[in-house]
Amino acid sequence: MSGFGRILEDLNRGGVRYVLIGGIALIRHGVVRATRDVDAILAPDSENLVRVRALIAEWPATRPDGTAVPDDTVAPGRTIHLATPHGELDLLAEMMPPLSFAELYARAETRRVDGVEAPICSLADLVALKRIAGRERDLVDLHDLETAHGELPDSRTDTPDS
Repeated sequence: MSGFGRILEDLNRGGVRYVLIGGIALIRHGVVRATRDVDAILAPDSENLVRVRALIAEWPATRPDGTAVPDDTVAPGRTIHLATPHGELDLLAEMMPPLSFAELYARAETRRVDGVEAPICSLADLVALKRIAGRERDLVDLHDLETAHGELPDSRTDTPDS
């Protein structure tokens, strides 16, 4: 099992609620792309954040520069960049509605990533996230998604395969 699979296995074992976005989601939606980390949006509730803190301590994880991760780093609305024993993990803050965690999770599809079941954001939500971010890499990803799927969904209410 790769480092990505081990990260996901630990998140699942720890009861952390998340939805995968980023490179892994792109790959699962048919885009051939290398990725160096796991990107996920976290459920923002306090119980979930306690689970994340426990997992950070168990690994132990650090910031990518090797410094400790203060407890107050794991808080609603904060993005957390971690170096774990299995690889890098970016835990992103919940987006504003209609891209709230609850909405993303409700539309996510559970798929296997390196042998581990994980919720992957829908194609429509991935497109919306890429459009919102609008960085050069996101624009390339949108082009690659369009090549793989044809016309991309305009709304997160579209089905993932539309």
